Amino acid sequence: MKKTILSLVCLASFALSEAQSTEEALRLSLNRPAGTARNMALSGAMGALGGDYSSLLTNPAGIAVYRSSEFTFTPSLHLNNSSTEFYGLGSNDDRIGVPFQQIAFVGTFKPVREAESGLISTHFGIGYNRTNSFKRNTFIQGGGLQSSLLDEFVAQTHAGLNDRFYNGMAMDALLIRNYELPNGQPVYLHDFEYYEDPDTDAVQFGAINGLDHSRLISERGNAGDFSLSGGANFSNRFYLGGSLNISTFDYESNLTHQETLNGGLDGLSDYYIYYRVLDQWEARENFTFTEDLKTSGIGINLKVGAIFKPTASLRIGAAFHTPTFFSVDEEYATAMSSKYYELGMENGIPVMYNDWGVDSKEAFGEFSYKLRTPLKGIGSLAYTFGNKGLISLDYEYTNYSSMQYRADNSDIGEKQYFSAQNDLIKDTFKATHNLHIGAELRPTEVFTLRGGLGLMQSPYHKDHFKGDDLYRTFSGGFGYRMNNMFIDFAYMLRQEKTKYSLYEAAPYMGGTLEPAKITNNNHQVALTLGWRF
Repeated sequence: MKKTILSLVCLASFALSEAQSTEEALRLSLNRPAGTARNMALSGAMGALGGDYSSLLTNPAGIAVYRSSEFTFTPSLHLNNSSTEFYGLGSNDDRIGVPFQQIAFVGTFKPVREAESGLISTHFGIGYNRTNSFKRNTFIQGGGLQSSLLDEFVAQTHAGLNDRFYNGMAMDALLIRNYELPNGQPVYLHDFEYYEDPDTDAVQFGAINGLDHSRLISERGNAGDFSLSGGANFSNRFYLGGSLNISTFDYESNLTHQETLNGGLDGLSDYYIYYRVLDQWEARENFTFTEDLKTSGIGINLKVGAIFKPTASLRIGAAFHTPTFFSVDEEYATAMSSKYYELGMENGIPVMYNDWGVDSKEAFGEFSYKLRTPLKGIGSLAYTFGNKGLISLDYEYTNYSSMQYRADNSDIGEKQYFSAQNDLIKDTFKATHNLHIGAELRPTEVFTLRGGLGLMQSPYHKDHFKGDDLYRTFSGGFGYRMNNMFIDFAYMLRQEKTKYSLYEAAPYMGGTLEPAKITNNNHQVALTLGWRF
């Protein structure tokens, strides 16, 4: 996130929170749907199959495949396990959620007399599909790093930025200080740095054993679509459908970043204490930075699609999703606090007193803006083996570099800021090519076994440090039919292997800090109950 701020130095007069960043745009645009248990078990590969409400997430023409009216709902259980590795230290954290994945009604209307050609039936559907869940905890820790988040804030300050949520707050909390060299050159020091020789510009790091880092990111929230869908079946060979979708988005995150002297106060260099006494400054033992974000949005999009059956076994599907046009409101807050000790000189010897205090500052802001997500194109193939089973494949194209922010008013500062953010989005993201594969085997007339695989590309450019992020799903399940009622069960492992940068500038560790490696294993279990009539 801090890299974004550095790229916007020319807009320092407009201190908008970095919550409206490339990461926030991606979070609003990236769908990770589950839906019904059948859709889950097939890893979403239902674009050419239809006949299931969650298949409308991919191709709304699937509504025209229904042969009767239907009501379904799907409760689920999610267990998210997050494991991290950062400079040789590993951490784990778990979080459980019980989201409601979908509920829907589909009505099927046929002519009074059964037709074999022309218009066979029309269909109407209304329902809700959850498209993303954000409930997870991520804990990152590293020991004895010769680096600090304050290095990043100092770099921002030297670059001319004064953001009240970040480096400006660090200065107000006395964690960054303005220092003047004997030659009159102004420089900035954070509170774990000192000048060993005031006649030179050689900055030193005062923590002999480095700083122990801990960062906890707690996330929660969800995204979903309320949909009105319609479709028509022509000659049992050609199916058309469309849906108008109201998209909702609610997300909260609480980030706590803490740095503490490795080895306690004994870990401070004697030179650090001596020179800070001369400057009449205190000694720091630790500091904590918190960042709280609450985002809510509502948007609208349109999906259209078609399915064609050239033979009784082969199905070909195509769908187009317009961008979602979101209106977003945010509440954003940051805070800093740190424990310091008074320093003094006794008989020419620097000493640290037991007297201590706490410096703290906080900032709060409310923001509104518009966001346009990418459009999406989907092609699908499915082949059925009579009543014995099927195999299905979906290909999905999404160009994430087309995401675009727009200011919510005519303020020139906001327009300049979002113009720079949109340029950054183009430089950060790329188009993705994703595959979903599913298969069913029906050993008996009433029982079906299912399995699926999803492979999703990283939306970041290959030369970005997140360019090799990995997203994939493994799934399986079964279904049981009895008269007009059916029960489907599914399990999905949604696995994401990503990199996460705590901050960029780290002058005492080769210039930059290595990113943390994060593996998120989201285990999802769902049960769909449905009635046909």
